Amino acid sequence: MKKTLLFACLMLFSSGLFAQEDTSNAPVVMISADPDSAFAQARDLAFKGDYQTSRKVLDLLLLDDPGNYQYRLFKARTFVWDGRHQNARNLIRNLIVEDTNAYAIYELRVQNERFAKQHALCILYCDDGIRRFPKNNEFFYVSKVQSLTTSNDLRDAFEAVEEALEKYPDNNELKQLKTYLLNQLIVDGLAIGGTIDYFTKTYRPWYFGFVQYGRQTKIGAIIGRLNYGDRNQSFTSFGVQGEVDIYPRISRNSYGYINIGYSPSQIFPSFRFGMEYYSKIGKSDFEGSLGFRYLDFLLNQVVMYTGSIGYYWGSEYAAFRPFIIADQNGIGTTYNFLYRKFFSGKGDFLQLTAGYGLVPDQRILSVANSLTEEGNVRLDNQYFGISYQKLANPKLYTRFDLILTRQESFSVQGDYMGIITLGLTLGYRI
Repeated sequence: MKKTLLFACLMLFSSGLFAQEDTSNAPVVMISADPDSAFAQARDLAFKGDYQTSRKVLDLLLLDDPGNYQYRLFKARTFVWDGRHQNARNLIRNLIVEDTNAYAIYELRVQNERFAKQHALCILYCDDGIRRFPKNNEFFYVSKVQSLTTSNDLRDAFEAVEEALEKYPDNNELKQLKTYLLNQLIVDGLAIGGTIDYFTKTYRPWYFGFVQYGRQTKIGAIIGRLNYGDRNQSFTSFGVQGEVDIYPRISRNSYGYINIGYSPSQIFPSFRFGMEYYSKIGKSDFEGSLGFRYLDFLLNQVVMYTGSIGYYWGSEYAAFRPFIIADQNGIGTTYNFLYRKFFSGKGDFLQLTAGYGLVPDQRILSVANSLTEEGNVRLDNQYFGISYQKLANPKLYTRFDLILTRQESFSVQGDYMGIITLGLTLGYRI
């Protein structure tokens, strides 16, 4: 061994022994004659990101001690960190055959598949580790939940994290994963809600409500909803609308929004359709989107072009969303601002909203289009809102909304009235 390592200065990359590695830009490395010191050098090189040189030192060590388990295990680690996952698999497979009870190699096998984004294989290996090491399987539980979450199997991930927390109730990583999953699964199950609009002039209160059922699936969230509205007026008093929202997951940093709805009553558009694409902008904390909404009323078809730019910092989020509204009467615009302060996750937040411009609300647009034969009423408004949503427990969440609006009157343009909107939503995860 010492004969091999007695070179005070060795050009590691000049040897044909290491022809499988790239030998261009070869550095000159000082190698210790002591095996333990040389192994420490190999580890230090790997921790600094020089995986190739680290492996060459390890190969020198393995010339004199080819069966050394620690040298081979660490070489496998460098392949994992270097993204050379098939090389790592080959070494890991041989090491497991030699020692089926060595915890470290089973742990490395899971890490390799997680880094390789082979989530199904990673989950399989986690289950094997949980069975094989019943007294020391915390790592495998955490890795299983992480892989299920990353692959968007959120319901299975939640079941796995609850099982893990029964055995490891003080694990902070598992607690954080459970909170994240609860917030992601907030669309799961049933929700019922409603709003009341109080007017400062002329009109009696309006009532709107909904009941919905949602599921978080592998392709994304899918929500079916039945809406009910009662204007409490003489014109087209009440109606119902059915609609579906789909949020398909496109990639790790992007997703979509699709909405389609139908109503046989005039209080809602007879048909509505919308699409939007959301994506993280580069490597920044900004998120952007582009999309449209189409509303088909009895006397008018409205197309609203929209998009958004949002920014996350810490536990806070702010966004700006304009609408360009086009109908038979021309073009109008409205501008909306949103701020959210998250608490334990995205399902727990305080929200502030504000906006001004042409009314984009389908409830108001339907009234404007029913007041005149030509449907040519266009209403101006300004509003401010505050909302609070809280996960009361793993099954139940509540949301409260208050919106104050200054809006142009339906019947007299230039004459403004106030609207106070109160809303309450209760959701129960099934």
